[in-house]
Amino acid sequence: MTAPFLRPDAPAHGGSVVARDEGGGAVFVSYALPGELVEAIPTGHRKGVSFARAGQVVEPSDHRVEPKCDYFGACGGCQWQHAVYPYQLELKRRVVEDAWSRAGLRLPPDTPVLGMENPWRYRIRGEFEAVYPQGDGDFGFGFHRMRSYSSIAVESCPIHDLRIEKAMLAFRKVVRECGVNNLQSLSLTAEPTGNGLLWNLRFKENRGVLPEGFADRVAALLPDFVLLDDSMELEFWGLHFRVRGSTFVQTNYQQMLVLYQTALDMLQAGERDSVLDLYSGIGTISLAVARGAERVTAIEENPASVQLAILNARINSTKNVSFLKGKVEDSLKTIKLGSHQAAILDPARAGCEPAAIGELLRLGMGRLVYVSCDPVTHARDIAMLVMGGYRVRRAALVDMFPHTYHVESVA
Repeated sequence: MTAPFLRPDAPAHGGSVVARDEGGGAVFVSYALPGELVEAIPTGHRKGVSFARAGQVVEPSDHRVEPKCDYFGACGGCQWQHAVYPYQLELKRRVVEDAWSRAGLRLPPDTPVLGMENPWRYRIRGEFEAVYPQGDGDFGFGFHRMRSYSSIAVESCPIHDLRIEKAMLAFRKVVRECGVNNLQSLSLTAEPTGNGLLWNLRFKENRGVLPEGFADRVAALLPDFVLLDDSMELEFWGLHFRVRGSTFVQTNYQQMLVLYQTALDMLQAGERDSVLDLYSGIGTISLAVARGAERVTAIEENPASVQLAILNARINSTKNVSFLKGKVEDSLKTIKLGSHQAAILDPARAGCEPAAIGELLRLGMGRLVYVSCDPVTHARDIAMLVMGGYRVRRAALVDMFPHTYHVESVA
């Protein structure tokens, strides 16, 4: 059966572009751009939706460029490398506008899209899958293929900090030399302002032991790095934090500063304000807000993150932050009405539980700043807040993940 030629017209959350087949059904086409005429090679069908990938591009967009990465199209990590970077930002804005519109909201017309001057080599954390070849071939590290559980081994990745790439190759070399088996993944995090490299190798089902001297052999290949297996330092704005491989850290250090500054500018915490920091992690935002506020109450469910946050407050001699360990929706029930004037929240991709939104509405604070990495759940939660009496005053998009479909939004 010959693949149809389609003309997609709208970007979708997830990195595809939506086209319509002869019957009017939606087809999500990967690696195409709006307005192009492409051969749509079917790749699957799920829940009444068809998926395809662009084959022959008959009429290319003026915004199409040659991808920089040799693995683009096979590796599933990036979705937009075939689009010139300013156009990627436009596509992301359209995706967020669509998500807000579907939730009954209107993205403020003056919403900026804050991109990067150089959108390459920005990731300070890499998560690599162990790839054991079937039959002949060498072991490697790599990434999942697009919408697949299979992985592809890579030797380079231009969106990762060059130190991450070099370290991945060094670990691969030593794994091959030592014949280490049953590996699942390799995690690497580079200190943005130092030469430390935090690493962790995981075995499948936690069954495996590295041979004696393994780390020393890797270190010999990386003489300019300091290999760390417990924690590393993250520094910004004169604040110092300890970060572990198992705790969340923003992978784009440059844009993290843009994101945090954007959120703090919206929050406008004054010296008499008590502020809630919800889903507070290791305390990065809490300690930054505490510099201008009277006090901050940080709420986080992950015990390891709370422990690090308390340590980070001590490191920075910050005494006006208190920490509550527990689910946000439960911990908010202990907060008294009128005790806080503002809140900043940065939940995981799934967004807030309805009970958490309900507690925010009960507290009725004058200002909420909501940071999100998913435009759909962001719009859903904001719509509930608007129904409860809030109104959107400002919004901004921060491109934390160039060449991928991911985008951070703040409102």
